[in-house]
Amino acid sequence: MEMDKALLLPYGHTTKTLCVSEENLAWVASPKDTPPVANLTAAVRAAIRAPIGSPPLRELVARHGTRTVVLVDDGTRSTPQKDILPILLGELNAAGVPDRDITALIALGTHRAMSEHERIARYGAEVCARVRVENLSQDPADFVDLGVTPLGIPIFVSRKYIESDISIAVGNIIPHMYAGWAGGAKMVQPGMTSALTTAKTHLMAGPRVYEILGAVDNPVRREMEEIAIKSGLKFIVNVVLNRDAQVVAVVAGNVVQAHRAGVEIARPIYTLELSERPDIIVASSHPADRDLWQGFKPINGCGMLVRDGGTLILLIPAPEGIAPDHPQLVALGTTPGDKVIPLVERGEITDGVAAATYLAYDQTRQRANIVLVTDGIADDAARQIGATATNDLQVALTNALGRHGAHARIGVVTPGADIVGKFKWNKEEACQNSRQT
Repeated sequence: MEMDKALLLPYGHTTKTLCVSEENLAWVASPKDTPPVANLTAAVRAAIRAPIGSPPLRELVARHGTRTVVLVDDGTRSTPQKDILPILLGELNAAGVPDRDITALIALGTHRAMSEHERIARYGAEVCARVRVENLSQDPADFVDLGVTPLGIPIFVSRKYIESDISIAVGNIIPHMYAGWAGGAKMVQPGMTSALTTAKTHLMAGPRVYEILGAVDNPVRREMEEIAIKSGLKFIVNVVLNRDAQVVAVVAGNVVQAHRAGVEIARPIYTLELSERPDIIVASSHPADRDLWQGFKPINGCGMLVRDGGTLILLIPAPEGIAPDHPQLVALGTTPGDKVIPLVERGEITDGVAAATYLAYDQTRQRANIVLVTDGIADDAARQIGATATNDLQVALTNALGRHGAHARIGVVTPGADIVGKFKWNKEEACQNSRQT
């Protein structure tokens, strides 16, 4: 008799236990357990003082001036801003930039603004006391028109960012369904651009997420980098994290060259080497837990790994629901994917970012049954967008086994927000791939 295996999966700030028969279990996967740097302060300083493809900060300041904007990501990201920013501020001070000339500008993109309490919790009381920490203004009047990219995307960029002498983007490098890899130029686009610019790049990416995720050289990232360079981003400080959100490497310097160096470090950490494509995948959304809008990253990243017609079970607390900042995604419901772009073109859907995310989600929804294990989304709400929901993980698995059979194969991803799957080549996988193309 096969014994059940008990697996702990992250669920927000807690965990849920999954019991799976050893006979059914195909694999359990997560980002690699990579040791952190021995001394974070030393690692950040070393990266800043020996930048890749860029002059050092002191030379940039001497050349351009001291008015500095530090672009920082918001609470939906795992970058340890509270730990990095005091070190960066010290390096800026040493380069001749006083605290009074520095603004930390939160690269919200189309996300909601952060409250004062959230800002202090994320960036630290010390940083908030030393420099201005401000949300990106999303008022259309506060963006500057820089023309268009080579592919015709209009560039509207934050005035506060573009009028600074020195701009530094602080983020982390992980797989991303729209950019291939996060980090680098992504802090500018979508972080510092208008909803119009973001909608255009996302609509380019939405139908292509299956080919873009994990590919650093893709048309969307090239557009992002064009926008970052054209808008004058001077410097990046990017970290690579392990699965416990500890820093394993720091890169700094040129927005393209330093980013590529970081991707090469991050790639083996976040690439899952998998033996087979299972009937059922159970995945935690962590750390993309806040709402389903963030959860679409693990839905697509993990949904790519399940067989056609299989089931993806996603654990996601979603305390803020499905997509509170993008209600038009919910309004799209189960609209066929080929009808979405015409709705945008006719102005019936005005939130292009919501439309793009819907198109990405629709690719996985067409391939697999999507079951949410959540306390934040009711089943009737989930059904509006073609999924189902329950708060009982074991019930979700039992139902999936009822759908696929007692001998169905099960893969488990924990955590699942930031992964790229790679299957070992074998005859079974080759047949499966041929059926999907």
